[in-house]
Amino acid sequence: MKRMLAALVVAAAAVLALTLLSSGSEPSPLPSAPTALQSATLDQVSKPIPPPKPKFVRTIFATSSLKRSELMLDFCKGPIAVFVGEHRPRLIAEHDYCGGLAWIPKLDKGDAIKLSGDGVQDGTYVVTTLGHVPRRTTKVRDLPDTDIVLQTCISHNTMVLVGMDLFDPGVSS
Repeated sequence: MKRMLAALVVAAAAVLALTLLSSGSEPSPLPSAPTALQSATLDQVSKPIPPPKPKFVRTIFATSSLKRSELMLDFCKGPIAVFVGEHRPRLIAEHDYCGGLAWIPKLDKGDAIKLSGDGVQDGTYVVTTLGHVPRRTTKVRDLPDTDIVLQTCISHNTMVLVGMDLFDPGVSS
C-alpha cells in the first residue's frame, strides 16, 4: 500500500511539474483595459458650505401689490414684500425714514441678510448687485435679475437697489 501511495504522489508531482513548465512557455496575453471595478472611484463626500453670517436679520411686515405698496410702506412697521409681476424679483421695500436707511444702503457685495415672513422664501440672501437709480422714474424693468431686490430712498432724488440671491450651498462664489 505504501508503494502505491508513493507511486501516486510521484505521478501527481510529475503532472504538476509538467503543467507548471508548459504554462510558462506560452506567450502571456496582451494587457486588457481595466475592468469597471478596477477603474471605479468613490463619490467624494464634502461638508455643505455653511451660509454666510447675516449682517442684518429682518422679518417682512406684509405683502403688497405694486399698486398698494405706498399705503403699506406708510405704516412704518418694517419692510414689505412687493409683487411686481411674474418672472420678476420680489421687491423688498422700506421707507428711509421708517428704518430702511439704517440697513439697506449699508450692504456691500457679498454681504448676507436673513429674511423671513410673508412674501419671501425664508433664508439667507447674499448681495450680488448694487445700484443707485432716480426716484419716481425707475421702472420694474430696471430691477436687477436676482431673487429679491431691496429698495429704499437715500436722498430726495435717489434710491438704492440691492440685488440679492438666496444662498445656495452648492454654488461657490
